[in-house]
Amino acid sequence: MGSAQTQGELWGARAREWADLQEVSFGPLYDAALKAAKAATGSAVLDVGCGAGLALKMAQARGAKVSGLDAAAGLVEIARSRCPGGDIRVGECEELPFADNSFDVTTGGNSVLDATDTVHALSEAKRVTKPNGYVVVAVWGAADQCELAPYLAAVGKLLPPPPPGAPGPFALSAPGALEALVGKAGLTPGDIASVITTMRFPDEATTVRGLLASGVAERAIRNSGEDAVRKGVSDAVRPSRKGDGSYEFKNEWRFLLSRA
Repeated sequence: MGSAQTQGELWGARAREWADLQEVSFGPLYDAALKAAKAATGSAVLDVGCGAGLALKMAQARGAKVSGLDAAAGLVEIARSRCPGGDIRVGECEELPFADNSFDVTTGGNSVLDATDTVHALSEAKRVTKPNGYVVVAVWGAADQCELAPYLAAVGKLLPPPPPGAPGPFALSAPGALEALVGKAGLTPGDIASVITTMRFPDEATTVRGLLASGVAERAIRNSGEDAVRKGVSDAVRPSRKGDGSYEFKNEWRFLLSRA
């Protein structure tokens, strides 16, 4: 059994807030990854865990034929509206509903890494990618380069207790960790690159609303209650408040370019 039902409920709970307030900040990461993977006119691109479709929209603007999959129906609905003509489906990242050797570029991030069996999910990404095509996986960068680290720590305290030995959000930012993971799935790791993204909000209320939009925050809300999570998030991010009341968070992301 995969993770789609659970993750779909969590990430779909605040789909519009995710699309409008959080996803927009990932543009520089998506742009760099698509460029590195040579996504262009004539390319077939699949985004596993496509969210509200920003990466697909950017790939489509490059001339690529796009397909996407996400567990959350609400996010898929937004992605379809953003990417006319795209083949975007609700589904399970561990059982991709696409034929072998279908894509020149397959991308993924949290959806793959949060799978019940991450190595199997990566193997599925390899299966649907053409021989020698690119599989791109993005993860958080180093914790000391992520201004949202206090937010992640605050939310983490309000989640259900993790299993013994469960990795933290920055586990795959350690040197060699992501390369080793994709290697277990039969992928050939190549270059790894870092990108700094900036998440901006005009005021504290919007900041909290935006940061509660992730599936991880929703899981904390269902475990500890929304009031507790709102307070934890507000307290954690308040040191980042600027003089005009706005908030800005610079975060490092890393993506690994692998060959199928």
